[in-house]
Amino acid sequence: MSAVMLEEIEMEGQASQFANRKNTFFLALRGTAAEDSENLQEGDVFAITEGVDVEAGDMVVWWTGVARTLALARVQEDLSFKGVGGFPPPSDEQPAKVRGVVVGRLRQFGSNGDSS
Repeated sequence: MSAVMLEEIEMEGQASQFANRKNTFFLALRGTAAEDSENLQEGDVFAITEGVDVEAGDMVVWWTGVARTLALARVQEDLSFKGVGGFPPPSDEQPAKVRGVVVGRLRQFGSNGDSS
């Protein structure tokens, strides 16, 4: 199993119209995600919007300000973060901040038999 990470990408086609609109950018999942209720798969692409309010239940991208630290988490009722897909939650030792809220997920048709 390879390490799971997020990579910022440029979208082409119709999806590209959302890039740079309302501070939206795209991240692709690289590596094999741990199995959990999020059902993340390698190649999933996430639309992320910066500067929006974070609420319990949201999936967010957090980081320490360095691209290699980008990670996915689900916001809990107490507004703490629970890592998803093998990503860790932020630690007390490193100040973390929300890079943005996941506002959409794209998966290539036919990836693992899924067309969502």
